[in-house]
Amino acid sequence: MKYFIAVYQKLRNKYMSQSSMENDLPMICPSLRIYENEDLELLKPQSQLNDDQKKALSIIKKQNMAYELNSVPISSDFWDLNPNNSLFDIYRDILEKNNLKNLEENLDKVLAMKSTILFDAKNSDTKEFKAYKKYRKIYEEAVNKITTHLEIFDGLDTDDEKNNWNDQLVSLNNLKELAFSEWKVKGNKDLIDSELAKINKASDADLYLAMAQNAKNTFDAAEKTDVISNASIHDINFIPYDFMENESGWNNMRIEKSELESLFQEAKSSNENLPSEILSIDYDESIIQAVELDYSFVHLKRSWFNKNFMMSELFEWKEAKKISDGQTISNDFKLPAFPKTMILIKNLKIILDPSITNDTVNNPDQLIYFGPLIMKQQLFVNKSNNQKFLKAITNVKTIKSDQLNTLTKKTITAEAVKIPAPDFIAKPAAEPVAEAAKVNATPVFNNKMNMSILNSIRNLRPYNPVIPPQPVQPPVQPVKPVTPVVTGPIKFPGIFIPIKYPAPTPSAGANVQFKVFDKINNDPIYKCAISIKGTNNSRIYEIETNEIGIINQIIPNGEYNIELRIDDYAVLNQNFSITNSNPLTLEYKLQREEVKFKSFFLIGMICERMPKIPMNQ
Repeated sequence: MKYFIAVYQKLRNKYMSQSSMENDLPMICPSLRIYENEDLELLKPQSQLNDDQKKALSIIKKQNMAYELNSVPISSDFWDLNPNNSLFDIYRDILEKNNLKNLEENLDKVLAMKSTILFDAKNSDTKEFKAYKKYRKIYEEAVNKITTHLEIFDGLDTDDEKNNWNDQLVSLNNLKELAFSEWKVKGNKDLIDSELAKINKASDADLYLAMAQNAKNTFDAAEKTDVISNASIHDINFIPYDFMENESGWNNMRIEKSELESLFQEAKSSNENLPSEILSIDYDESIIQAVELDYSFVHLKRSWFNKNFMMSELFEWKEAKKISDGQTISNDFKLPAFPKTMILIKNLKIILDPSITNDTVNNPDQLIYFGPLIMKQQLFVNKSNNQKFLKAITNVKTIKSDQLNTLTKKTITAEAVKIPAPDFIAKPAAEPVAEAAKVNATPVFNNKMNMSILNSIRNLRPYNPVIPPQPVQPPVQPVKPVTPVVTGPIKFPGIFIPIKYPAPTPSAGANVQFKVFDKINNDPIYKCAISIKGTNNSRIYEIETNEIGIINQIIPNGEYNIELRIDDYAVLNQNFSITNSNPLTLEYKLQREEVKFKSFFLIGMICERMPKIPMNQ
């Protein structure tokens, strides 16, 4: 887990050094959040969608996606999806309860009252206003003379010239003070300024009312009309807008092992916006040599959201739950912060120690972890430098599947936790601890797309076993039993975690060779993503074809569904069976079609902390 945290820390530092604002609040997203290209594309404004089918699909599906990315944070330690605490609903509620109607009525009364101090019955300037303008002009001329006089000082050479210049400055200042006094007494300065302030305040109120009313009208129109109009509220403008179509806005990053270690220590020492429970998870990641990825900071722009009207002195909020205190991020406040920039990564590669073998990786009875991400059960080799690496599973259907969730629960158990126990503890006293650990074991991460991270956070708490009373046979040399307690971070034996199947252990299965070719020219298809899911068991595999369109995988007996997909080809879904341990070759041919399969991991979110609102509370 620590190297996943190190990657986030690197990206956090990169953002803060480039474009951070005073109220920017970077937050880690510790649960697995992955979006496919077609999911995010639905959120684009209708004007940017030139496919009628996508337009129709976006109206139906975009609401759920919009609610997710509009989730308002309720903790300063992390950000995660929380559709029940959406900016959309919070903002609409603020608009409905901020006394806009009273302000509008009062403003109409102010504007209806003609200023008799400034204008007479014929709509001409009063004598007081004329005097105000006359003496203000005399004062401004006096100030301008001083400004002109100051500019010539640098051109003076002799002391006499400078002395004369200083005498003139004193005289000009005296004239300015006299002009100001006449403006104040003869020009009715205080009276006119007071009246102008009232008018300006009314203008400010008018501007505030326009901002608030415009936002409110957007929501009112959406509720009174049909779903097509309502869909526009869920539009999100992405900047860079074309990050889904090309490499614009993406940067490559490689972090070596030594930097990964230092970044994790930096995150641990600062503990800034990182849950202590997350920092306590420590996989043995010694076999990882480096991490390579592409990253992008994608800004979220909402046409309907305007925080400025809430920052006006005219804004009133009389509800029991305050909007924000400018500091605290919690559920005690209505809108303490809002999400504004996604930290996305893609093309994640985990560079491994050269000694790692293909058999170590390609094991059907294990899952491979990198923080909350699960890696493909396949060892890849970079031909140019001969480096061995792993890739992350990017198929959202696989990530959301019940099979993966089931397998995850069967890997991360308390049996994998190294609980330090002194050697002199009597064996009978230690055995109930292990049994209790098995009963209370929970997975570190639930990789199904949870709607709340809170359950995962609970699962991350260090386990301190409580030993129930048990009859114990007295040992030969009685020793006082000692209850082991977790005093350090939770440790796991490595990124390769075996799946604990119930007895009997599944059979070894068959060595299946998958061949994938182009349907038209019969060329081999390189890097075709293959997802295999058991239909009568919980087995699941994620692999890719090599440069000759072939990949081998050991698969136990059972019934399976296979999905093949790669850019520029239509998805192919079929079924196959494994009935014995004999080698099996399966061949598939893909039909060309204009489609892109890109996946992005949401590793963190930049939120903007709201100032104290209302400002005058």
